[in-house]
Amino acid sequence: MNPQNVLESRYVPAEKEWKSLPYEGISMKTLYKFPEGGSTVLIKMEPNSAFPLHDHPADEEVFVLKGECRVGKYPLKEGDYLFTSKHTIHAPFTRKGCTLLARTREPLTFIKTEEK
Repeated sequence: MNPQNVLESRYVPAEKEWKSLPYEGISMKTLYKFPEGGSTVLIKMEPNSAFPLHDHPADEEVFVLKGECRVGKYPLKEGDYLFTSKHTIHAPFTRKGCTLLARTREPLTFIKTEEK
């Protein structure tokens, strides 16, 4: 019971397994889930992989822990930080591979594109 409605601490050990996503070369490790449905995650993108086109109902923060990627018009490298405001649409991709820390309070909205 938490009478003051205070969030409790959350510990995630380094050994927590990565979960493969249904997108080739991309896996994720969830660190925290927000009540609104968003989360704080680690995203691992293998070389020449891309995350699907999506919109953000809430602001998003991305920090590059390792490697390089491109998010919208921004080329990011290790140590770079990117804040994107809600309703930003992008499809991050990488040529060399990367590991990202990403955070958004609401779940992403994936945008279906027609296959050619």
